Amino acid sequence: MAYSSRRIYQLVLFFLCFSGLLVLRLFYLQVIHGPQLALEGLSIRVQELPVDVARGEILDRNRIPLTNTSQQYSIVIFPGQIENKTAAAFAKIDSVISLTPELLAAGLRRLNTSEYPFRLADNIESSTAKQINDMQIPGIVAVAEKVRYGQGSLASHVVGYINSADNRGVSGIESMYDALLRGSQPEYVAAIVDAGQQLIPGLGYKRMKLTEGTRETNVILTIDKQIQQNVEEIMSRTVVKGAVVVMRPSSGEILAMASRPTFDANNLSQYLEQNSSPLLNRAVSSYQPGSVFKLVVAAAALENKTVKMDDVFFDHGYIDVNNIRFQGWDYEQEPKGRLTITEAMAHSSNPVFIQIALHLGAEKLIAMAQKLGYGSRTKLEFFGESEGNLPEADQLYPGDLANLAIGQGFCEATPVQLAQTVATIVNDGIKVEPYIVSQLTSQEGAVVKKFHEPNQRVRVMSRQTAERLRGMMGAVTQYGTGKAAYVEGFGSAGKTGSAETGRTNKTGQGINHAWFVGFAPLENPQYVIVVFVEEGMSGSNVAAPIFREIATSILKD
Repeated sequence: MAYSSRRIYQLVLFFLCFSGLLVLRLFYLQVIHGPQLALEGLSIRVQELPVDVARGEILDRNRIPLTNTSQQYSIVIFPGQIENKTAAAFAKIDSVISLTPELLAAGLRRLNTSEYPFRLADNIESSTAKQINDMQIPGIVAVAEKVRYGQGSLASHVVGYINSADNRGVSGIESMYDALLRGSQPEYVAAIVDAGQQLIPGLGYKRMKLTEGTRETNVILTIDKQIQQNVEEIMSRTVVKGAVVVMRPSSGEILAMASRPTFDANNLSQYLEQNSSPLLNRAVSSYQPGSVFKLVVAAAALENKTVKMDDVFFDHGYIDVNNIRFQGWDYEQEPKGRLTITEAMAHSSNPVFIQIALHLGAEKLIAMAQKLGYGSRTKLEFFGESEGNLPEADQLYPGDLANLAIGQGFCEATPVQLAQTVATIVNDGIKVEPYIVSQLTSQEGAVVKKFHEPNQRVRVMSRQTAERLRGMMGAVTQYGTGKAAYVEGFGSAGKTGSAETGRTNKTGQGINHAWFVGFAPLENPQYVIVVFVEEGMSGSNVAAPIFREIATSILKD
């Protein structure tokens, strides 16, 4: 009897364990893994075509989108739903949208050779899309698709572009933050059909996400869309090739960054072979700064007490260094004669600043340039950013040092680096690092990460030196070479630059790059603005008026 009871107990225990395992398995299949299994089962009877790529948005400081700014409509064909698969299949929509013979031939070829859905036409009007859907033609549906880069998109070189084939960023913010922007949940337009490839009543065509995956992240920039738009509108009228940077000096925030020529990220192939290099971001590319570098010379001379504000120099219109004659930009005019350092800055005297640099010495000048950020990339860490070029002090002979004093020779800098220099002067000698990404957020808007709070600050010159430099820059716009940059009602200050390229035009005239760097308003400056016009010839006549127009548009908004 005891043996029988033990057998019964063992059987009961076995069935209890088996039942428990069965319940656990069912729980796993139905509750934990159920949604994925349902999708997999559904996918057997789903014909789908991806219509929206899973990618986070890039937004300005006020969370106004710079991407996904428009949408288009496409006609999608599901071959399994089309009867006869002849030209008659498209006849019903011919009255709504005119199909070219080439488009019709391509559509018929795919209709008869592929079982998978495809786009017959894209970029159609919303009213046309509604007409087609109202006709309820089996196998033909018009769907809305987001356009990553809308017509006339702003900040193209900042945003960058993606490779639509694999949804990966190639340049700009799209490349820098590709892993975060790129999600893995693309949206599909799908036809839900039965075993006979007929639409299931009540389900029909749906938009859905068929796979689970990571959610995309949004990138919030420091860019101000309104300022960016003002800058780009002005550049489109005035700059063929060049760049503009607008920075908040107190924080290092880039409020606008634009490069010309620009490009349409939806049609990249047409720009690849152009000689003007429209895909190049000139705001982070390096060029000879010309006379803008005189700000560095003045800073080094004042910091090292090589020059006092009341020292008087003599401008003969030229200066000879080791049997090499360096002429002033205004050599053909009368010599300027006696000049203080402020007057020499206002009139951009080459002979005076070469005298100062030779007296100062290469080591002290290079040391100040390095402190200001020349010769190294900024913390922007932007795609394709150049470090510029700053020669080693022990490699500079007197003639080389003379060239460096006027921003020629081996010296090269980017517009962003020059913006950093001016911001340091505005900040009483404290350098802040420029930055362009402020936050990362989830799709729901929750902040995932913040950047540059607080920004690293380093003193590179005394408050007194910075104050004196601001006074010199004010003289430039009040009575010097930059009068065309003065902003009425607000005031402004800055420095012109005309950098020789060593090339000549068809008439034999030397080709120069044009610069103007400065700040506005004059009291309590809020904006640092750098204008670079490639082959613009004259900083005074070309870059300075553009600075004034940009500063005026920002200050009056």
